[in-house]
Amino acid sequence: MQTNPYNNYLETKVLFASPMELVTILYNSAIQTLGLARSSLAAGDATSRAREVGRASAILIELIQSLDRANGGELAERLLELYDYILRRIQQGGTTGNDQAFVEAIQLLTTLLDGWNQVTEAAGNLSSQPEDPHPALYSY
Repeated sequence: MQTNPYNNYLETKVLFASPMELVTILYNSAIQTLGLARSSLAAGDATSRAREVGRASAILIELIQSLDRANGGELAERLLELYDYILRRIQQGGTTGNDQAFVEAIQLLTTLLDGWNQVTEAAGNLSSQPEDPHPALYSY
């Protein structure tokens, strides 16, 4: 059986990704999968649509389970509520064939991805700063 080079690449990327990169991969995968669900809906392919809805739902469940609710405070709770809403819209799109539900889920995930990319970029800029030459000046 021949393996798909893209799947091998993605598997390697996931295995060596930082936690921040994993969230980016999940957002991108969910957006791509919902695009496939929309295409399946337009083509009248219920089997493919159900498969893509299942994949997108699994990604949202992974995002929900990865939230650090103990330490994330209000932000984690708000993300949980948003992820739950997106998950319900994905499932609604799958069960009713409502393309607008898929569109809304994609828009929300794209907004989250854009914000996450800004956070990731800011974190990268902070980590690329030279180390403090006087670490004893800080109590942490």
